[in-house]
Amino acid sequence: MLTDVYAKTEKGRAEVAQRSLGLNSRQRTVLILLDGRKRCSVLVGLLPAGQLAAIVGELLSMGLIVRSGVSAPATAAPSSARLAQVKAEMVETAQSCLGLLAAEVVRRIERAADERELLGVVGHWHMALQASKHGREAAQAHLERVMESLRAEPPG
Repeated sequence: MLTDVYAKTEKGRAEVAQRSLGLNSRQRTVLILLDGRKRCSVLVGLLPAGQLAAIVGELLSMGLIVRSGVSAPATAAPSSARLAQVKAEMVETAQSCLGLLAAEVVRRIERAADERELLGVVGHWHMALQASKHGREAAQAHLERVMESLRAEPPG
């Protein structure tokens, strides 16, 4: 299950936009991060494998995702310059929204050496933003922007 690639269904895309099914924050985060391109296993840094598998099973049974026939490309990692840009955006957002509580989140972001490691930190960063007074309102928009940046094609 975790080695498969999953994509959002129309119902899943609607849920991301409308928040009508009452998903918990972990279910919603996993739903957003499943993009039809990467293997589910890249999210293991976000949640323990057993918990991730359970959430994927729930999302499947709710009809929010489907197993994709697309193979995860081996060369889809963002360039080091783009990775650095994403990390800088995450650090800036953490510092402005979390204040003094940003220190540990920033350390984790800075230690991430590649996309897989950064994806593990993205979940922690997003949850910290959601829990903060100043980041709560924009946490989802920040997450979507970071994920889009990580998915962007390298300049030709």
